Amino acid sequence: MLLLQELICILLISLAHGVHDSCPIMFDPPDVVVEFGASFSVNCSSTNVTHQFGLSWEGPDDTMENTEEIIRSVDKVTDWEMNKTCFMYSNETKCSQDLPITIYKTPDNVSISFVNHSGPMIEGNQYELKCDIQNVAPVQDLTVKWYKGQTLLDQTTFNDTSKTPVNETATLLITADRADDGAQYRCEAELDLGDGPQIPIISSEPLSFEVHYKPKHSNLTVFIIKNNEVMLNCTVKANPTPTYTWHSEHLKEKSSSSVLPSSTLSPGNYTCTTENSVGRDSKVFIVSDSECPVQIIPQRAVVEYGSSVAVDCRALIPHDGMAWEADEGGTEKTSANVTTWNVSNLREWEIKPYCYINYIKIANTPPCEVQLPVTVYKTPDNVSISFVNHRGPMIEGKQYELQCDVQDVAPVQNLTVKWYKGQTLLNQTTYTDTIKTPVNETATLLITADRADDGAQYRCEAELDLGAEGPQPLPKRTSEPFSITVYYAPEIQSCNSWSPLKGTSLDSLHLNVYSVVGNPHPNISWSLNSSPVNSSRNLTENDSGQYKITATNVLNVSSCFINIKVQYPPELKCNESYKVKENTLFQFPCTANGLPKPELSLYKNGKVIQHEFFKPSWNDSGLYQLITRNQHGTVNSTFTVNILHAPVFYSSQENFVVGENSNITLECSSSGNPEPEMWWSFKNKNISTGRRHITFNIGRATSTNAGNYTCVATNEFGRRVKSFVVEIRDDSSNYILFVVLILLVLLILFIIVVIFLRRRNKLRGRYEIQSAKQYEMRPLSNGGPE
Repeated sequence: MLLLQELICILLISLAHGVHDSCPIMFDPPDVVVEFGASFSVNCSSTNVTHQFGLSWEGPDDTMENTEEIIRSVDKVTDWEMNKTCFMYSNETKCSQDLPITIYKTPDNVSISFVNHSGPMIEGNQYELKCDIQNVAPVQDLTVKWYKGQTLLDQTTFNDTSKTPVNETATLLITADRADDGAQYRCEAELDLGDGPQIPIISSEPLSFEVHYKPKHSNLTVFIIKNNEVMLNCTVKANPTPTYTWHSEHLKEKSSSSVLPSSTLSPGNYTCTTENSVGRDSKVFIVSDSECPVQIIPQRAVVEYGSSVAVDCRALIPHDGMAWEADEGGTEKTSANVTTWNVSNLREWEIKPYCYINYIKIANTPPCEVQLPVTVYKTPDNVSISFVNHRGPMIEGKQYELQCDVQDVAPVQNLTVKWYKGQTLLNQTTYTDTIKTPVNETATLLITADRADDGAQYRCEAELDLGAEGPQPLPKRTSEPFSITVYYAPEIQSCNSWSPLKGTSLDSLHLNVYSVVGNPHPNISWSLNSSPVNSSRNLTENDSGQYKITATNVLNVSSCFINIKVQYPPELKCNESYKVKENTLFQFPCTANGLPKPELSLYKNGKVIQHEFFKPSWNDSGLYQLITRNQHGTVNSTFTVNILHAPVFYSSQENFVVGENSNITLECSSSGNPEPEMWWSFKNKNISTGRRHITFNIGRATSTNAGNYTCVATNEFGRRVKSFVVEIRDDSSNYILFVVLILLVLLILFIIVVIFLRRRNKLRGRYEIQSAKQYEMRPLSNGGPE
């Protein structure tokens, strides 16, 4: 009972202080992260306490320690569901705080394996890896990380809220690639416990991959000049090791080598086919005595206007000299195998450098040359977005045109203008103009205004895609965000019935329960029975009804009807006392109001009474309590119920048998409401009157006093009668009988004494048993001779 009282007290104090008060309890450390089986210690202290207080770890009914902090130590954590609570008591507050405890266990084992697969993988096929983590807790703090070598590929987290150790499995879907051949995959189990201790990361043993992949040649075709020392090399990497087959009308003998020597070559096409168990691939070699035997690295130059550029020209055969020819960056003829075109500040928009080479030819022909494609680019000076022929807000449902201006960009054929709403790509525009110098360009986007776009931010982005040789990531420039405003008509999104609490204003309806939308924000008005209503006024219990809500802005008007029932806490009006007739169905004597309709409970002496069927008896008068409650509150009232009833007699002696000259007192008591009138009656004559308790005394009774006496009690609810009988006996006959009885008792006592004395004498005598024939026994003398 004491614990219950404390809990009720704490609850009442919490309710009185409200939800904004906090419990001035602080833990040090503020939370506990501990390994299962380990120990920990924590301090509980109070803050902002200005009066006497006490702290306890066991409960509000435990002895409180009057100290500013108390320590709780746990030598060994053996309970996964451990809870620790610190309680505080003071004359300011009573409250408690739960200590946040995280109990963890590192995995027993972490392993990685394939799902439903063994042996080598095939390039391009998908496979599933699984990571098994055994006996770990808590799983919601577990992260499984996947690595290829030292590269993090993916990670998996878990939502399971179990606190005890569990076994978990994470999976990773991969597509086999030749680059993975020989790679090592592993998974790591990591427990992230926030600011807690650094938990060791448990890693699986590495899983080595073998990937089978088919041969794959580069697309680069190498031109070889006849009569030089260069060979055709078809060697390519593949797993399993591939075989090689050459095909050409110029081959006199079949070859399975990956290399063809120059002695076997003549002008023409040579095809090398490479094959293994996974697949095959082919590469064509062109042997020619007329192609230019140089290699440009890179094959195409992409350079920003005003920046530097460097491109190598590499000879593939012995030569008599090579050089670059260009308006800028031309080189002297050299006998080296590499010459570089190099410009530190390129300011030519249409430059056309080429590399030439003098080489030993079959016939006397001019030197050959290879031109380097050069793309000179410039990012835009500015990118901006605006309306076309429009200012101000848009109207929902109408179409508008946005314009993106891109200033001073080149080359325009590599330009893409992208349109975004937020982070969503809406559209993009490309250009076919082949001009290489900077230009100004405009792109447009047609949109239809929608309320969902109100406040949205549009932007356009100018991006230059200059191919694989161009800068990565692609150079781009973005406009400033363009915020749009969309006007739309009011809409009342719900007109369902509403049951606000008394004291609520109509203004709170569309703010808290429903929503009225529109832009500009609608003006809200209310009316009841066609009469305007002040929406800021607090509603009373008499304000229920069907209200009309109207939303208005510059575009339209919207309205609907809402049935409002104003709810309010119970109200109870009772008098101090009530009179109720006995054995009639009890009707509540009080007036109880409230919405929702409150429940009523009747109590007497702390016990509930089934008031629906309660018919009080005459002795049910007393103090009653009526409690009424609904979801908004509880009220009670105490009153006295006075039960009106007919007289009731109390028990007393009703039959009197006495001798003559005796004194007799007849007593009669009754109860009734209202108090009854009473009187005595003897031989149809009233002989005494009174209330509640009346007596009738008979002194020195004679035979004339014998007979039936009647006690009568009456009030407005009934009349009760109780009879008393008086008998007067003759005492002379009783005296003779009494004497006879005394003599008889004395005679009986005399006989008993005689018998007793005689038996005692026999027991003291001596006896002898003679022959059987005599069959007689005689007494002997006491110790004397025979």
